[in-house]
Amino acid sequence: MKNDLVERYIYAVTKKLPYKTREDVAQELETLIEDMLKERCGDITPTEKDVKVVLTELGTPTELYEQYAGDGKKCLIGPNYYHTYLFVLKLVLICEAVGLTIAQIVSAVVNGQELIWYMAIWQWFGMLLSGSISAFGFVTALFAFFEYKEISLDTNSGFEDLPPVPKKEERISKGETIFGIAISVIFLVVFLICPEIFTCGVIDGKMIPIFSTEVIKSTWYILFVFSALGITRDVVKLVDGKYTKRVMLTTLVTDILSAVCTVWWLTNKNIMNPEFTSSVSSLFEGDGAFIANVFANFQYFFMGVILFALLLDCVITVIKWAKYSVGK
Repeated sequence: MKNDLVERYIYAVTKKLPYKTREDVAQELETLIEDMLKERCGDITPTEKDVKVVLTELGTPTELYEQYAGDGKKCLIGPNYYHTYLFVLKLVLICEAVGLTIAQIVSAVVNGQELIWYMAIWQWFGMLLSGSISAFGFVTALFAFFEYKEISLDTNSGFEDLPPVPKKEERISKGETIFGIAISVIFLVVFLICPEIFTCGVIDGKMIPIFSTEVIKSTWYILFVFSALGITRDVVKLVDGKYTKRVMLTTLVTDILSAVCTVWWLTNKNIMNPEFTSSVSSLFEGDGAFIANVFANFQYFFMGVILFALLLDCVITVIKWAKYSVGK
């Protein structure tokens, strides 16, 4: 029996289950609901009221999801938040570890440091521990804020409010949100640990960083806020799974604040490495003065790229929200 309310109910229950079990659970629920309706109505076609009575007996989608997930008692944040919280926490910790490892290796190569393996491992472990504690604290605080403000991550409290099953093109892929969170974490780690990774090749036999590492590390709070905004935006996308009004508004707010952070950070006149600007100026003397000037103001080009990406994200999100959500 095809019924829109039943389909929405099953989708709400299964959408956050592991992909490999999602289809089996959906088929099991569909069979169970059909059997319950047949037992209740016999040969009479079930009415919408009959369907609601049967679904009420089964429980809310959140309650049924927790039964299939099987670990509601392990929640650290709360049953409505735990699974998304745990997924985001694992993702952030993995990205932080990978980014930190790569950044430390690149830093040693760029700076020409002699690698003493036991000291390098000890330093890596210390930084990994410190970074993991910070990542754990941020993600936990983010979801604790959701719960404190009673920001619903799942509106499946009743049957009347169940959202329709979104079409494929309306959905935000999990891969997209994972990529966004990963980029935010790696961006923060690389700039805080290894800003010298951004070099202009070899000038006079040595690699010269484009940015002043001291200035970048002293503005860590701007980088942290920028990355935190990106993670928050993608967490909301991950939770809703489609272009809802909440996704649209969150994207606009976080992208605007990210743009403010970008301008605040990159308009700092001291952010460029003086050694880099002087080397480029001497390298492109005379007719190459224009090229030297472009390189000397590289932070404005970098700022333009980030602002364009943020603007594009806002425009695409608003267009897709208007296309798929408005009027429904």
